[in-house]
Amino acid sequence: MRSPHGTMSIKTISCLLLVATLTPTSEAVQSTFNYVPIGQNPTLYTPGFEPIMHLDQMTFNDTVFSDRAFLVEFYADWCGHCRAFAPYFRQFANMVRDWYPVVTVAVINCADSFNQAACRENGVTYFPMMKYFARTATTATQGKLFETPHSAEQIRDALLRTVSNEYMFNRYPDWPNLGHIAVDSRTTYGQLWEGVPPKANYMAILFEEYDGVGAQFVMDLISRNHVLGARRALSNSPLVQMLNIRNFPTVALFRRDHQQALYMQRYTNQTVKEIDEAITNDMEQGGKRAPILTTTAAPTTTTTQTPLIDCHSYPERCRDMYYVSETDMLKAMRMALLDEVTRVPGSIRGDNFTNLHEFMTLLSNHFPVLSFQNDIRRMRAKRTTSVLRTSYQIYILFQILRNSERARLVFTHMREFLEGRKSVGSVSADEYRRQFESVERVYASPFPVNSTWQHCKGTSPQFRGYTCGLWTTFHALTVHTYIDTIKDDFVNPMKPLSTIQGWVKSFFGCEHCRNHFMHMTTTLFPLNERRVRHPHDMMTYLWRAHNIVNNRLHGDNTEDPQFTKMQFPAPFLCPTCHSGGQFSRRQIRNFLLRYYGSIKPHNRLADQRLAL
Repeated sequence: MRSPHGTMSIKTISCLLLVATLTPTSEAVQSTFNYVPIGQNPTLYTPGFEPIMHLDQMTFNDTVFSDRAFLVEFYADWCGHCRAFAPYFRQFANMVRDWYPVVTVAVINCADSFNQAACRENGVTYFPMMKYFARTATTATQGKLFETPHSAEQIRDALLRTVSNEYMFNRYPDWPNLGHIAVDSRTTYGQLWEGVPPKANYMAILFEEYDGVGAQFVMDLISRNHVLGARRALSNSPLVQMLNIRNFPTVALFRRDHQQALYMQRYTNQTVKEIDEAITNDMEQGGKRAPILTTTAAPTTTTTQTPLIDCHSYPERCRDMYYVSETDMLKAMRMALLDEVTRVPGSIRGDNFTNLHEFMTLLSNHFPVLSFQNDIRRMRAKRTTSVLRTSYQIYILFQILRNSERARLVFTHMREFLEGRKSVGSVSADEYRRQFESVERVYASPFPVNSTWQHCKGTSPQFRGYTCGLWTTFHALTVHTYIDTIKDDFVNPMKPLSTIQGWVKSFFGCEHCRNHFMHMTTTLFPLNERRVRHPHDMMTYLWRAHNIVNNRLHGDNTEDPQFTKMQFPAPFLCPTCHSGGQFSRRQIRNFLLRYYGSIKPHNRLADQRLAL
């Protein structure tokens, strides 16, 4: 983890020392539920407080390819859909926390560079992605893709079907018996207990008409296997007549030395609790100490809330929180061009190659390297007739963005590198990565990867970050393309927008977000020459499109409570932009030029001081 100031914490240094110590050896390194993953990025789930195991590059193989099945979510902490999916996945993990001896729920953050190899080996092409690894799996390619619905129950049911199928095929002796009891005239009472752990003195049988809730019932009772075993039987079993069962599903409870049912009731969501009470009462009547019936502790969660500023009451304080940061844009572009582009092993070819080259060309030509500011200076007083008048003149001042200057050289070099591959129309992801990393070293590493987000920093780590930096850069590109080409006679205002659209289509890792963006720019608010006719339309089209996204996500659980998805800009940022409940297009254009033209430079000296 990084400290709040962007320096490497003692914890991270310790973790890296651990990596250096363990890497040369062949000892297995397995994760646990309390394991804190190595890496610098924030996680969407809390190690040790949820029934979710955290994996990383160090622990993935030794943990997943071991003695149990795994369901793993591959996510990116910056991904909006991953953030929206997290509550459902967390709820699902709590639902199946008692299934741990059979199948473990785990996660790995693919946005962290430390985990890049593990995620590439698993073919992670979008986020979030879920894969089921059977107990017999030994390689990443044996993982089975799972859907990621916003429903804990649907994920649980899909996992249950998969686990049941695996059991029916392999019949692992240390897994609970998920098959139906087969009973005939020669079956003894003792044979009914096959598959029940010898230490368990009680057995619950669920009778069902079809292949229904029985498997879930057996799985939910795994944590009680030191006291209780669970079986399932169909409604045509001879046991149904013997017990005079007329309604289904019904659960009957037996003691090993007692053939009469201690408990028999219709199955409800209170059944497990009632079985626990029946076992406790039976043991107490027999003079025995009541057992602890579950070995799985319920999860505990903790939350911290950053004090929020009321923008209606304190507009000037909120105004200071909104600015364009060179740091944010550089961090976002390195992630976009390196982590996103090379996520999938193999070759970058076809439309993906074309879209990458076009985007790199846009960056090499128009990535902001100057920050503009208006400076109003009073000129010498002049006397006109008998009145002394003071006149003012507006000066346009600019500041060179030194890191961005070097970054643009990286973009130019990479554009030329891709142009050298145009004849074959492809480049391997590994070669592209090596070239990018080599070139950025040549130009003194202009991307401040170790700095914290500035304007894009959320009130907590699961908010904002990369996607905020990405949107900021997209807007800045349209504004600075407009500024750079304002004197050109022939400008295609569609070009920067279609180039941005092409990169999103080919490389943006959040699948749900990418699909929404493409739907918006092709169907809901189509990017076409009717909407983008004039040079300034390249700025206003993206502004309108972003506000459509803000409107859709307003009130979503991914919304930062301090930086809500308002219609931008809010009145406290641009009072003149609002007129009669509507936006003034002319004032919006002027605001976009001022806001995205004035960029807060990266503070290199602060980084150097913090590193000491």
